Amino acid sequence: MPKEYSDFIEEETESKFPEIVKNIVLIYNKLGMKDEAMAAIYEARKSNPEDADLIIVEANLYIELDEKDKFKELTKEAIRLKPNDHILFFNLGVVNADQGNVEEAREYYEKSIEINPSYEAAYLNLVALILEEEPKIVDEMNSLGTSRADNAKYDVLKKKREALYAECVPILKKLIELNKDEEAIRTLMNIYGTLGDNEGFMEMKKMID
Repeated sequence: MPKEYSDFIEEETESKFPEIVKNIVLIYNKLGMKDEAMAAIYEARKSNPEDADLIIVEANLYIELDEKDKFKELTKEAIRLKPNDHILFFNLGVVNADQGNVEEAREYYEKSIEINPSYEAAYLNLVALILEEEPKIVDEMNSLGTSRADNAKYDVLKKKREALYAECVPILKKLIELNKDEEAIRTLMNIYGTLGDNEGFMEMKKMID
């Protein structure tokens, strides 16, 4: 499940000014003129320091420059002005997940869902975040031998893996209720198969068929 930043700057605003600045910044970026792009947003924000949309434009520029900490700082500043913007929380989830801050990422995805329970991308990214631990567990399971100690450790790891799957079930079910997303259905079908839930597996299989 790919994690992507949502296009959080293409929204209606009270003023056209942020959109104009955004277009100027995009033109400079396309020409590879990063310094000029930064200067344009700096001047715009100097005269409009509390314009949330300009702050978001600047944050977007920093994420393109791969300056994730500055992106987070600016996005939090935008949230102060737009506390009910689910996309801002979603994007903080993405950047924290990229940095390996799993708990923070999860909190931001969950906040995005809390604000907008219909925002599908947050459900998908939350499931992907939870399942990131699975490959490590599987690798460890596959590396074990057949001794009594290894068998006991295998059972512990198996339960840990199943716990991850069980955690994803309600999230995927909610996503499927919103939109019968085929990726979500297949993921849940595979989870049910691993958990030995034949009834759930067949329910998902029927949806695909």
